[in-house]
Amino acid sequence: MRKLLLTLGVFFGLASAQVSLEGLKPSVALMGGSQGFGVELSWHCLLFQPPVGEVRPALDLGFTAAGEASGAFLFRYHYPFAEELRAGAGIGVGFPKFWDPKLYLRLDAEYHLKALVGAPLFLGADFGLLGDKPAGHLKLGYRF
Repeated sequence: MRKLLLTLGVFFGLASAQVSLEGLKPSVALMGGSQGFGVELSWHCLLFQPPVGEVRPALDLGFTAAGEASGAFLFRYHYPFAEELRAGAGIGVGFPKFWDPKLYLRLDAEYHLKALVGAPLFLGADFGLLGDKPAGHLKLGYRF
């Protein structure tokens, strides 16, 4: 399993080497879910755009009210379902409590609230498998 994760990490690292830092989009979100309630910091940027949707590498760091920290590095494909709704899937490596990296498969959705409230807020949800255990979160966030 560790060899698979190392291989995925090297492959994704080389694939993301061409990513421009100018397109890096940070966000902060209040979250609640399988790892507890807290705050998530996230950075993502456009890697490439197929005919429909987009592929984005993402780095997520979560901090819970209980004082635990976790992280994940994923490649996400997002598909536009409606004007403000995007949903997709991701694959990467998750680090629960920054210990013992695990394969992370995730389905997620985001609804952008900018048209409703005039600020770059979003509602998000994700559900997936972190290693062999289910993981999921609901989020309310701000994208810078």
